[in-house]
Amino acid sequence: MSTTAAALIESLLIPFAAGFVIQRFIEVFDPLFPDSVKHPTAKRVATGIASLILAFLIVVSNDAFLLFARLGVANISHVEDVALTTVFVSAGTEGFNTLLKFAGYKKEVAKAEVAEKKTTLKQEKSTTTEEPVTPEAQLTLR
Repeated sequence: MSTTAAALIESLLIPFAAGFVIQRFIEVFDPLFPDSVKHPTAKRVATGIASLILAFLIVVSNDAFLLFARLGVANISHVEDVALTTVFVSAGTEGFNTLLKFAGYKKEVAKAEVAEKKTTLKQEKSTTTEEPVTPEAQLTLR
């Protein structure tokens, strides 16, 4: 595993763990609200709001949870980092899975770009063949 991948995993570990804790918390307390089965949309809104509130409390409690600061993104304010990290953490494992899918997509795009560059370089190399230097040309070069 490259050092970049290891650093990325380390950076995502704490926010992911916090998101997982929130997700489990919501799942544990879900059976306490049996009336919500009649209104699944209301239940989804309520659990979403509860997740956001819990995530916000966790994120503001310690800067170690700030996702973009951990990733080394310099051009983002503290408030933006708190807001975006709160949304990421509140999504639980779903947010992490989405991030992994996006990272996989970006990796595939980068691979395709590298392959295209290699093909272009091979084509350029094959079209620019050097002519052999004749003995007469060697004499004129001296």
